[in-house]
Amino acid sequence: MLQNFIICVNAVIPSAIYLIIGIILRVSGSVTEEQVRKFTHVVFIALYPFIMFDNLYGKDIAANMDMRLGLYATGFTLLQFVLSWAFVVRIEKDNYERGAMIQALYRSNYVLMGFPIAVNLFGKGNITAVAIIMMLVVPFYNISAVILFETFRGGTVNVRQMIRKILTNPIIDGGIAAFIVMALGIKLPSAVEMTVSSLSDATSPIAMILLGAALNIDGFKSDRTRILICTLGKLVVFPAFGIAGAVLLGITGVQLIAVTLMVAAPVALASYAMASSMGGNGELAGELVVITTICSCFTIPVFLFILKTNGLF
Repeated sequence: MLQNFIICVNAVIPSAIYLIIGIILRVSGSVTEEQVRKFTHVVFIALYPFIMFDNLYGKDIAANMDMRLGLYATGFTLLQFVLSWAFVVRIEKDNYERGAMIQALYRSNYVLMGFPIAVNLFGKGNITAVAIIMMLVVPFYNISAVILFETFRGGTVNVRQMIRKILTNPIIDGGIAAFIVMALGIKLPSAVEMTVSSLSDATSPIAMILLGAALNIDGFKSDRTRILICTLGKLVVFPAFGIAGAVLLGITGVQLIAVTLMVAAPVALASYAMASSMGGNGELAGELVVITTICSCFTIPVFLFILKTNGLF
């Protein structure tokens, strides 16, 4: 049992270290908020396509993804969205707060937290299921967030613009490129494969350090009750039900971990920018990113330990 616990903790320790490095850089003044924002954007558009491409190219997609897993991942994400909306509307009367709270309950930082932990557990090249689920849920996160904030600020959704943003998302584009290359039977030269692999390897550490640098760890100003509700819902309640449902369906191994990381990851960093730019409480959204990111370094190993102890991966 101790060995299982060590394995699960070790899977998260690298990510925690990267976060700490980023926090130190920010606190020491080595990087400014504006620099972090620019670097994050560069990493997003220049490196994220490679991490998706590398985890799909040359893999047996059918063997790593079945209809049951895909339906469950998208179905539970939709259920999270609906339940979060219904719950928050019932307990919170201010539209300014509602959007940030709902988004925090269902929108995960799956890309930054999911990939590195999965790699640490299974090794590079064995986490295709994680990449496939990412391609399914990331568009939903983007679409639902726009609908959410436009609703609470009384606006209308620009469908054409939303579709354009999805199709130009680097994560989606990297996956599409991999599918096209494989469908056409194209074999990349070894030098190109090595380059793609190197860029893929560099993405997670750099992105996690930037995430740490982006976290504003100054004193929280928002209502602690709202923070507590969203943190418990995001990191404990929804993960418990999401993982239990997957287990009941017989999902195990790397596919179960893909689901686990999807539901147990902290609030997405993008939620701060979304709330701030679309009339929501950006300050609350940012604070929820910070507290859930820090707390997830403790909650994720607990869920992994429970699954490992029960022989589910």
